[in-house]
Amino acid sequence: MAKQIVTSNKLYPVYGPYSHAVRVGDMLFLHGTVGVDVHGHVPGDTPGQTDMVGQCRQTLENMATSLELLGSGLQDVVKVRAFLPNHCRPGRAGQPSFDETFDAVYQTYFQSPYPARAALQQGLFLADMLVEIEAIAVVNQPKHLITSTALPPLRRPYAQGGILVGNLLFLRGFTSQDQEGELVGPGDMRAQTEQTLSNMAIVLQESGGSLADLVQTQVTLTDWHAYQDYNEVYNRYVREPFPTRTTLQGGLGRAGLLIEIESIAALSTPRVTIDSATPQSGRSILQRRDDVVYSDQLAPGVAAYAQGVRVGDLMFVSGQVSIDAQGRLVGPGDIHVQTRQALMNLQTILRLADLDLEDVVKTTVMLTDWRYYAVYNEVYQIFFHPPYPARSTIGGALAHRGALIEIEAIAIAGARDNAIVAISP
Repeated sequence: MAKQIVTSNKLYPVYGPYSHAVRVGDMLFLHGTVGVDVHGHVPGDTPGQTDMVGQCRQTLENMATSLELLGSGLQDVVKVRAFLPNHCRPGRAGQPSFDETFDAVYQTYFQSPYPARAALQQGLFLADMLVEIEAIAVVNQPKHLITSTALPPLRRPYAQGGILVGNLLFLRGFTSQDQEGELVGPGDMRAQTEQTLSNMAIVLQESGGSLADLVQTQVTLTDWHAYQDYNEVYNRYVREPFPTRTTLQGGLGRAGLLIEIESIAALSTPRVTIDSATPQSGRSILQRRDDVVYSDQLAPGVAAYAQGVRVGDLMFVSGQVSIDAQGRLVGPGDIHVQTRQALMNLQTILRLADLDLEDVVKTTVMLTDWRYYAVYNEVYQIFFHPPYPARSTIGGALAHRGALIEIEAIAIAGARDNAIVAISP
């Protein structure tokens, strides 16, 4: 068998080697969808003017179209990651903020119970782009909303705790707010990380699990200077076998927030963890686990995270940068070399889990400079072939000094033969 391709002129033209959506079995993955119509036009693209309402509506309409083409709909979405630009307009007298406008449109498309969600501020591909949204949907399975009086109150259109589907728990982006909605630890990264992870632990406990069930974490920091402080706390809460992790720098939706963590957990599910054979922070040097594949082909990480985690057919891979097995940066200043090395690392991790690049269904890519976009796409197409995985590309700073690109991925065993892919002509 081969991947099934659904081509539709209802989908807008893409800007690189990626598909609009990929479905394997009951799971669907949407690329970073933007507010462009089928002719490539952005609503309100008059120079000097912006139309946040128009772009939000067009983005959500585009998401609905992609889902419909693959036999799904917005009601099946369980996890949303929205990117708003770094220059998001704050609210002022008589004029709502971009966040408020986004929420107002968003809740006309999604109905309660809302998906788990994070809304972050990142650099977007086009100068006049105001919103980009990636999503995961699950069809044909009941969804359970996880709530608790011990969690921050629900004030925006997203799941208070998370959405449980089968054994997968999709947690929303958590921050350091207490059960009254008050900010804990202003200016203190350690205190904010403690509160954030405590909130996550509450959701997992309500679902019958714990932080040990995490398989993927996506972390946004507002300032890299606090990276070690966050790591110290994270290492105390998250123990072996570690989840995957990607840490990016970006803006958060409330003044004073320093960290937000999104995550996925697999409850009471056996896993295979892919990791470096070199000991790293947060683990025993002498102890080796039977459920972990240790490889000397992988660079040691700098904190308590795994390079890859496979649960059943589903595989998560941590954000990969251009680091070799000895932990050295490959290709300083060279986006071509760095993209190649990051993708080779991804390929190695997948192979150790008995998968390959043809099984990848979704990638999220961070670039430090949009001028690298064309070259990164050239290299990307050497490793991935049509029909491509769904993909999001955003701009921002990276933790590893000298890194120009970071690539995170999700794969599903059998996707190379069983995936259904939606593309534009």
